[in-house]
Amino acid sequence: MNKILISITILGTLATISNQALGSINHSSGHSHNTTFNQATLTKEFQKPLLIPPLLKGEIKNGVRTFDLNVTKGQWEFIDGNFTETYGYNGPILGPVLSLKKGEKTKINIKNNLSEETTVHWHGGILSQDVDGVHNADIQPNTQKSVEFILNQPAATLWFHPHPMHKTASQVYKGLAGLIYLEDEQSESLKIPKTYGIDDFPIVIQDKKLTKDGELTYSTTHMEKIHGKSGGYLMINGIISPYIEIPNGLMRLRVVNGSNATNYDIDLNDQEFYQISSDGGLLSKPVSMKKLTLAPGERGEILVDSKKLNNKSYLYINGKEALELRKNKKSGLTQIPETLAEIPEITKNLADLKTRTFTLKTTSKGNTINNTPYNMEKLNFDVQKGIQEIWEIKNGSKMMDMPHPFHVHGAQFRVIERNGKIPPLNEQGWKDTVNLNAGDTVKILITYTTDGITVYHCHILEHEEDGMMGQFKINN
Repeated sequence: MNKILISITILGTLATISNQALGSINHSSGHSHNTTFNQATLTKEFQKPLLIPPLLKGEIKNGVRTFDLNVTKGQWEFIDGNFTETYGYNGPILGPVLSLKKGEKTKINIKNNLSEETTVHWHGGILSQDVDGVHNADIQPNTQKSVEFILNQPAATLWFHPHPMHKTASQVYKGLAGLIYLEDEQSESLKIPKTYGIDDFPIVIQDKKLTKDGELTYSTTHMEKIHGKSGGYLMINGIISPYIEIPNGLMRLRVVNGSNATNYDIDLNDQEFYQISSDGGLLSKPVSMKKLTLAPGERGEILVDSKKLNNKSYLYINGKEALELRKNKKSGLTQIPETLAEIPEITKNLADLKTRTFTLKTTSKGNTINNTPYNMEKLNFDVQKGIQEIWEIKNGSKMMDMPHPFHVHGAQFRVIERNGKIPPLNEQGWKDTVNLNAGDTVKILITYTTDGITVYHCHILEHEEDGMMGQFKINN
């Protein structure tokens, strides 16, 4: 088998930046924990093209689609002429996009070239304990581990990232993150943009603090453990203030909030666009909107009609120009589909279902769920495989005014209620992460179909590592 070893080339010289510091933090804007970025002293904005990660289709061997992932240290130039150490999959930062098909057996060979242990968690995958990348999943330095799985779930944009105990936050911050494009017959039949890097773009949004010399380091103060590691330099696919060339017609942005702790408000300066997919797959029909808010771990696919944009427009993140959109002469699709996918109606009498309650709370003393910090030696409860339950999730951090994105492993769920009301249309599809602002209560309908022990946690990574996580067993 030919090894697929992708070297991501640094795309020339990055824009000269003297400063791109954070402005104010607004914890209470809508459903968003917003960080405002100041770019007034950025001297050469939008001079670098957006980095488009390699799209890997793997190699079919004995009926199994096989990939090689090399976890490695690299050197990356966030700021002109200043290289700093980063982590990446198959390259110096971030990682490739893995192209998978529903129901197809997949094998991933993971080689850890770091000087510390790591794991790979397949975020959004309906997978059992043995391959989820959390329990007994450590890959020691200079060793290799292979995992095999089948993603038997609807088409979606999933992602993968490290999940080792007490090292998740630092390893993600240093650059480890990649995407999975999972397709099925329904997604392949839709007339929506699908040409990778031409009208279908991966958009991984992150923010990182750099020294004046452009050095990336990770450490946390007491306040950063409470609030999460947030702020500094806003970047998309590892590039600060990039641009992309887009066709004259529809373009598809697969947006991933890959940050440690920052919520992002995404808009096109009051221009309408359509969300077509959430974390776990296509929505039933496109949802018109002018702003999309994503918490850490959440994904959202949007369709933008560039015919309605100026020749030079911008994607705004938290009110600032973050990605320049330059029209080229290529023609694109023009018709927004009326329907996308069939999502089962919720017909069961919900009053008959077991309800569990989870209260996420940040205090000056730390982060807990139901007033209990994570204990890897303790199971918080058991569930029965295949049995629907209602989980009522509460954000009890009123005094701290902190949001909490609640993420479950090994399942996709449906949001059935937000603060006593029907959830917004773009939250009515399949989800694995849901954001709660201070004081919010969200109810989800969830069923586990896998085996073993799995976890749930806040996806502010510093909260997760500080104890805002639990685990339970799925009984057959």
